[in-house]
Amino acid sequence: MHYGEIISLLALGFGAVLGTAALLSPAWASGIVRLVAEPDPEKPGGYSEFRATFGGLFMFSHLMTAALLLTVSRSDVNLLSVLVVLPLAAGWVGAAFGRTVSLVLDREENRSNGMIPVWIMMEFLVGLAIAAPILHFL
Repeated sequence: MHYGEIISLLALGFGAVLGTAALLSPAWASGIVRLVAEPDPEKPGGYSEFRATFGGLFMFSHLMTAALLLTVSRSDVNLLSVLVVLPLAAGWVGAAFGRTVSLVLDREENRSNGMIPVWIMMEFLVGLAIAAPILHFL
């Protein structure tokens, strides 16, 4: 296994742990993303969204990508490793891009810009780490 694949697996594990934590504790996920779980008492169901989107979706997409990476890394065709991880890596980089747009355009709507640059850098780095199998070709 190439060191880029190991870096990717660690980043995928990080994403799966985040998803598992959100699945098991939607209140924790609500605090991390600073969204209200039940904004309207007439329309309950916010915890379901946290468990589904920040929980199950995160957990299973990262675990499946890791499983595929482990499967294809056993072959001699390392290009498959890159192809397996790129969609999820692009998702993390896309999140950093969207947060950057928000930092620039939503100054009035954001409560505070203090943590936004930290999240941008974290999302960007996780995306790069997931894409690390490309290092095999450099």
